[in-house]
Amino acid sequence: MTEHPSRLAHLRSQTRAAHASIETVPCLARLMAPDLTSAAYTRILVGMLAFHAAVEPIIAEALEPLPEALMLLDGHQQRALRDDVAFLGAVPERLRPDVPVLPNLTSALGALYVVEGSNLGGRVIARRVAASLGVAPGEGGSFYGGLSAEMARARWTLLVQILEDQRVEIELDALAEGARRTFACLEQWMRRIPAEA
Repeated sequence: MTEHPSRLAHLRSQTRAAHASIETVPCLARLMAPDLTSAAYTRILVGMLAFHAAVEPIIAEALEPLPEALMLLDGHQQRALRDDVAFLGAVPERLRPDVPVLPNLTSALGALYVVEGSNLGGRVIARRVAASLGVAPGEGGSFYGGLSAEMARARWTLLVQILEDQRVEIELDALAEGARRTFACLEQWMRRIPAEA
């Protein structure tokens, strides 16, 4: 029986630098600060809504041949962001980031890895933001804290199963490139947003 390399492990190793770089974005780093302000938090949510509204349809189009992956693009992140932005009295941004070209299913799966991975990290952020600002799911805290730990894990498990399914033809370099381009798009977009000192 032929041994297949773990696609998830490949993605993680090939996007380690991108993960580290996104954590240096000033406005996003502020999420973990105890003196985070409501204005700074709201600007982040408005920016994230614009990013998800731009990139998710591009990913979905490329993933049409893989219905099980499309299940993860159910719009929950955009709905949560819209709810949070509205609760905080902000207006969604009309501008959209220049999203990366995702020419095939493999690169779209790499992009989905970035989008879905935020659900796991979001739970850590949710606790910090709740402590700083008092937000909660349904009260400005749905994007980072709206999914239960069990739901976030279940969604991640499904993504990993799709990635590791050897019936799905995946080119490893294209997979990693799709993820890196999506990280780069998010980073460039969010660096526009001022972070309060």
